[in-house]
Amino acid sequence: MALGDMVSELRGSLPKLPFAYTKTLVNRAWRQVRESSYWSFQLFEANWISPPLVNTGTVTVTQGSPTIVFDNVTAVPALLAAQIAQPYSLLTQRQFRVGSGTIYSIIGLDPAFNTNGIATLDRPYADFPSGAGQAYQIYQLYYPAQYKDVLTYMTIRNMQMFMYLNTTSSRMMIDTWDPQRTWYQFPTHAVPLGLDLRGQGIFDSTGRDLSSGTIGFPLFELWGQPVTNFTYQLYGLRRGVDLVNLTDTLPIQVGEDLVLARARAYAYEWAEANKVNNPRDDGPDYKFLQASALATYKDLLIRYRKQDKEYIDNFFSVRYYWTWPNGWGFYNTLAGTAGPYTQM
Repeated sequence: MALGDMVSELRGSLPKLPFAYTKTLVNRAWRQVRESSYWSFQLFEANWISPPLVNTGTVTVTQGSPTIVFDNVTAVPALLAAQIAQPYSLLTQRQFRVGSGTIYSIIGLDPAFNTNGIATLDRPYADFPSGAGQAYQIYQLYYPAQYKDVLTYMTIRNMQMFMYLNTTSSRMMIDTWDPQRTWYQFPTHAVPLGLDLRGQGIFDSTGRDLSSGTIGFPLFELWGQPVTNFTYQLYGLRRGVDLVNLTDTLPIQVGEDLVLARARAYAYEWAEANKVNNPRDDGPDYKFLQASALATYKDLLIRYRKQDKEYIDNFFSVRYYWTWPNGWGFYNTLAGTAGPYTQM
C-alpha cells in the first residue's frame, strides 16, 4: 500500500482530521515502527577504500589563506596520476597537512589545476612553516557514511589484515592518545566525527559551490592514519527515512496495518484534545479508540517482528557487533596469514 492510500484510509477513520495532517501522522507512526527494534531493511553492507599516501613534490602555503599551490613539475603530475589510479577517492575528499601540523580537507581544485596546481582548503592555513617548497601529505582520513540516515556501524573489518576496527571509542580518547595524529602504522579505530560540513557555504572566485557532495551525512575518522591502500568491509544500521511521495511504499517486512494502527492512535489523541466541550456534541469515546488502536499496534508489532527475526538472526550470525576495546589481530588458518597485534 502506498502513502497516498494510507493517508486516505486514515482520513476515513476520522473524517474531522485535517487532510494535510494525515501525512504527518502516518510518518510519525512509521518512524516509531522503525525505531521500535532492529529490522532487516535497516541493515546494510558497504565498503570504504583508503587510498595510498601522496607526498611527491612540494607545495606553497600561506598563513591566513585557504589557497595552496602545488609545484607543476612533480606534485601536480603525481596528484593527477593518483586521481586516475584511485577514482574511488576524489582529491576533494582527501585531507592535507604539512609535517605534523593541522589536518585540513581539500574542498576544491582550480579549473586549471592541471597547469597552475591551485587547490582550496576548507579553512585558512594556520600552521608553521609556511611559504614555498614545503613537503606535504595527502591521504583520506575522513570517510562519509553511505547514507544520510546511518545510525552506527556495527562492524568494520580490514579485509587484507583480517582485523576488526574498534567502533566504540570517542574522539576525545583518540585526542588523548595521539593529539597530533602521528600514528601511521595502520588504522585500528573508526571514530564518529559529526556531520559532514566540509565546504558548506564556500564558493570559489567563479561562484562555484565547493560544498562536499555528502553535506549532512555522518562523517567518521580512521585512526591511525590511513596512508596505505586497504579495503574495509562495513556492516551498519540505518535509521530509515520517511515516506515523501504519495507513491512511496513500505518495505515488504512491514504491513500497512501496523503503521495505520499506530497512526490511528495518534489521530484519536488529536481528536480527544480537540473535542468540543458540549453535551449535545457527544461522539465516540476517543480515549477508548486510542487504547484499542494501541493494543492492535502492539499485537501486530510482535507478529511482524517475529516474521522478520529469522533475517535479523542470519545477519548477525556472521556479522556480529564488535565490542572489544582494541583492534585485535589473529591467525587465519584458511589464508595462512597472521593479523597484527593489538594497538592501544
